[in-house]
Amino acid sequence: MKYVIDAGHGGHDSGAVGPAATREADHVLSIAHHVARGLQEAGHDVELTRLADEFVELDERCAFANGINAERFISIHANAVDSSLPGGMEVWTSPGWTPADPIATSIFNAIREAFPTLRGRVDTSDGDPDKESKFYVLIHTIAPAVLVETAFISNPDEERKLADPGWRLRMAGAIVTGLLRSEV
Repeated sequence: MKYVIDAGHGGHDSGAVGPAATREADHVLSIAHHVARGLQEAGHDVELTRLADEFVELDERCAFANGINAERFISIHANAVDSSLPGGMEVWTSPGWTPADPIATSIFNAIREAFPTLRGRVDTSDGDPDKESKFYVLIHTIAPAVLVETAFISNPDEERKLADPGWRLRMAGAIVTGLLRSEV
């Protein structure tokens, strides 16, 4: 299977910045590299939308995935809000039922198994845990596209976790597990 792993933000776009000044772009790039390596070890063809701290426009990310006929597109992020209280992870797809929904559910479940104390923020109104939005990369990518918000960088406890290389490796492992399970 051909995957495109998208580490959100990069370059002049740091994404969210946590209370201790850690940058979303850096943490998600690390997770994306681990996910790519895990999928490659499982025998998959994997490309990344960015390899380093560089800025890539949203339309370029989608055009890249579409141009190489990606079969799955996974975008990795860290959430943030104006309050330091919210926490947890979220998995997003485009609105309505799409082929991305079972992939998102599988990723969500694998993260919950790996991190039982990490809150899973859900929208079960349509029978599955994924949240839905018209995020650019979700609606402009031909392949089933999923966006994973790994944790809230605006929450000091979760920011510390995101800054921990071992935690990021475990998160990547959970994402890989969810992806591999969804292939069955």
